[in-house]
Amino acid sequence: MKTRTYHLIIPLLVATFTLLATGARAQAIEEVLRAVEQNNKALAARQELARAERAEARAGNYLANPTADLEKLWGETTGSEYELTVKQSLDFPTAYGQRRVLVRLRENTAAARLTAFRQELLLEARRACIEIIYLRALQQLLDERLQNAERLASAYRGKLERGSANQLEVNKILLETLAARDQARANRAEIDAALERLQALNGGQPVALEQREFPVAGEIPPLERLQERYLAADPALVETFDREAIARQEARLARSLSLPKIDIGYKRAASTVGPATNGIVVGLSIPLFEHKNKVKSARARADFAAAASEEARLEIRSSLRRLHDRLRSLAAARADHDAILSGLRGAELLDKALAAGQITVIDYFVELTTLHDGRRRRLEIEREYHDTLARLQRLDAVDQP
Repeated sequence: MKTRTYHLIIPLLVATFTLLATGARAQAIEEVLRAVEQNNKALAARQELARAERAEARAGNYLANPTADLEKLWGETTGSEYELTVKQSLDFPTAYGQRRVLVRLRENTAAARLTAFRQELLLEARRACIEIIYLRALQQLLDERLQNAERLASAYRGKLERGSANQLEVNKILLETLAARDQARANRAEIDAALERLQALNGGQPVALEQREFPVAGEIPPLERLQERYLAADPALVETFDREAIARQEARLARSLSLPKIDIGYKRAASTVGPATNGIVVGLSIPLFEHKNKVKSARARADFAAAASEEARLEIRSSLRRLHDRLRSLAAARADHDAILSGLRGAELLDKALAAGQITVIDYFVELTTLHDGRRRRLEIEREYHDTLARLQRLDAVDQP
């Protein structure tokens, strides 16, 4: 009993000291995602870009610069005189309302683009966490296989010395041990690489993902509900719709800009030989050439944006259907594997059969490999299930800030 207790306590102490040495606190998936959102450098850069895009969108909604002209004339008989003219150019009144709508749409597009980037980043981080959980579970399975092979290798060396086993059996066990050790070593390298990728997503900050079990998954949401939600709230799709609305609004603005402009201002004329005069200046600019074909071009862009929006809508529906069908298939496969693997006592029966001489070493490892492959495939199904579910529920990465 004491020996077993020590075997349980020592790994826990080692894990505790490891966490203290790295200075990282044990985290679950949701905590890791929040850390990634806070520390990721690319997301911080995108936030600055979104602010710049919003400022740029507002920059085009101001009046044109006023102009001031000063003319000074002189002559031998009339003395000198000057004229001062200050004017402000105004677009047709409807253009300003169209610009305000356009500014709001461009601001919404910048916000949707940032939200889409954030969701893709957190989805990538969640999938990385799921991969790490899978690799750790696989490592446990591979370590069991290695320990079993090493135990048999030790036992059969003794049998070989006593003459109750032959060299071919020992060679087979040693080769199996070598293969098991290589797989365990390679998987540990995969775990380290996956942790490095997650740390890179976390802005280079250490990540202490200590969650060992896959997240608890609820009921698979109905496809129709998912499609309705994505069509209403998917930021990538919202951005596409906004681009269509922007194109149509630009067409309206182009029509407004094709209407006459008005110049209004103040004029003062003074002379050294007469009284000064003051007045107003009113002018009209008829855009015969400046906006030629701009309305037609804006309408063509609006039609293209509408076609792109419809294509994006259809792609969302198709993609969600594929993921939903894949998730249901994986759920059925998971249930089938659980029904079979939960009732197996394969390793125990194989050990007894080998000890009784009912099977050879080769038969033993063939059957044991089949059993390990079944358990490994079960882990792969679980990993694929949660990975697919994460992609299907991308809008629920973490709560919005």
